[in-house]
Amino acid sequence: MMNRFLLLAAVALTAVSAQAQKAELTFGVSGLCGMCENRIEAAFDQKGIVAADYNLETKELHVVYKAKKWNEESLHKLATAIGHDTEKHKATDEAYANIHGCCKYRDHQSCSGHDHDHDHDHDDHR
Repeated sequence: MMNRFLLLAAVALTAVSAQAQKAELTFGVSGLCGMCENRIEAAFDQKGIVAADYNLETKELHVVYKAKKWNEESLHKLATAIGHDTEKHKATDEAYANIHGCCKYRDHQSCSGHDHDHDHDHDDHR
């Protein structure tokens, strides 16, 4: 009887500690269109990142991740590495230059309609 209690307690503690390792973060990321949204979400398809959802309307990225593998700084760097500024860090000019012309959020006139999804036209530019 006592062993069964200890086993249940150990299972419950394991479940609690596994849950505690996950963290969530929402932060601003610059983007203009559906192609930006797909590029940003694809960059967060990494081991230790449970989910990433970019909201094009609010320009915010919500990330669920394993805290042992990732932290706020490293998550911001994932976005800047693919050319997207975050609320805390700016992408290098080189990384920004590599994104498609219609995704140039720093000079808004490049994209005539930012609400459309360019994926079917420009898949080779990611």
